[in-house]
Amino acid sequence: MSGEVWSGVANGILTTVQLTVFGFALGAVLGVPVMLLRVSTWRPARWTGRAFIELVRGVPLIVWLFLIYNGPTQFDPSLGTVFTSWRSGVAALGLVSAVYMAEIYRGSLRAINAGQWEASQALGMSRFDTASRIIAPQVTRVAVPASTTYALSLIKDSSLVSAIGVFETTYYATTISSTLSSATPFVVAGVYYIALTIPAAWAARRLDSNLRRKVMR
Repeated sequence: MSGEVWSGVANGILTTVQLTVFGFALGAVLGVPVMLLRVSTWRPARWTGRAFIELVRGVPLIVWLFLIYNGPTQFDPSLGTVFTSWRSGVAALGLVSAVYMAEIYRGSLRAINAGQWEASQALGMSRFDTASRIIAPQVTRVAVPASTTYALSLIKDSSLVSAIGVFETTYYATTISSTLSSATPFVVAGVYYIALTIPAAWAARRLDSNLRRKVMR
């Protein structure tokens, strides 16, 4: 494998990281209101949240990429300056991440003993204070392992964004491979993806361990 192939494919690593970080961050934020809809005691809101989750999860990420990137320009071509390939990629990753994060949050919330709500009310705490000071920190800790696992998969899913022209790792590997008529650039891309996921997995385990120690104190 020549150095040109390694350096050429490496040109997309920063973009891959940026796509993952921004897509995950967007999903982590949007996942909160989706989760609140999903656990609402008001039936129409709960059904809306569930329908939204099923809709987004039921459509492949590659389809969402093209819908967001090409869809708006069908109505107004000038929207192409707004829905650029980069923004569309982040939006699609964020949309899909939001529903998965909502389910992770919901599962984490269910893992918290419901008696803590009653105990907090007995101490005179409002529901907002209970949610923000008692429940939310515990939900965050419980959600860390599943969230980081999803974030690691998002690094690999970000490779699909190359389909709409974002210059990330897979895009460069595809371009170089077509020039050399060789699969070598994809081997290099695979090595880079592994190099990204291993440190991220290690950092996730450290974060989870630190949170567990704080809870035990």
